[in-house]
Amino acid sequence: MTKLATVSYLNARPLIDGLERETDIAVIRRVPSRLLETLETGCASIALCPVIDFQRSAAGLEIVPAGAIGCDGPALTVKLFSARPIAELESITVDGESHTSVALLGVVMREIYGRVPTLRPPGRVEEETPQALLLIGDKVITATPDRTIYPHELDLGDAWKKISGKPFVFAAWMTRIGCDLGDLPRRLDRIRSANRGRLDRIAARHAAADGWPEALAFEYLSRNLRYELGEPELAGIEEFWARCHEHGIIDELRPMRLYRGGESQKVKKLE
Repeated sequence: MTKLATVSYLNARPLIDGLERETDIAVIRRVPSRLLETLETGCASIALCPVIDFQRSAAGLEIVPAGAIGCDGPALTVKLFSARPIAELESITVDGESHTSVALLGVVMREIYGRVPTLRPPGRVEEETPQALLLIGDKVITATPDRTIYPHELDLGDAWKKISGKPFVFAAWMTRIGCDLGDLPRRLDRIRSANRGRLDRIAARHAAADGWPEALAFEYLSRNLRYELGEPELAGIEEFWARCHEHGIIDELRPMRLYRGGESQKVKKLE
């Protein structure tokens, strides 16, 4: 039995809808910040990890080119909500479920606003009403902060597009170096490809359970998000890593490695 780890957000449905019919695959659901742990401890063979975790993993990972969660403009579900103009922020309470979005926030704040605000974990007693909140996933829609308190918003996918001109990838399938996945990458890519033509049915099936209006769920899955992992997306990932390294968000810049049927392949930096 192959163990696969993923998030439970609506945004992952087009990558995993149909896996329930695969009798030899067990699906583990975690918040994004816990997925790296599932790979490093061997609890899963493959996981839909935040892309920043490739650079931070102690185990050494390979990206499996069988799909990803990304955007090429507004992401809709990765947003900064602020009580004051964003250029004036001194602190931001970040979503504890996120790794990649927190790193992207650091890039955006430095490059657009020239600021390095303090990033605080959620639930700090001494700050009952945070200056600003970074939220990811379904809660951006299902638990939107009071806009009378937080009138300023920033979509981080849109901000990245303006900075780089490239698409952004929040998460991609990853595995440990040396792990043999057999035909699983091909099967995952087949599911992703088939689901592209049935996003309306996926939205209808999952929207209510995930707390979304059905029409908005379909628009989100079909217009805001991208699930391919082609050359433009790989270039976006490398650009993101490079900027994180430049700003000291990650200490080491590792070359990208792609999983190729049991043999990994280092990828030369994409121009």
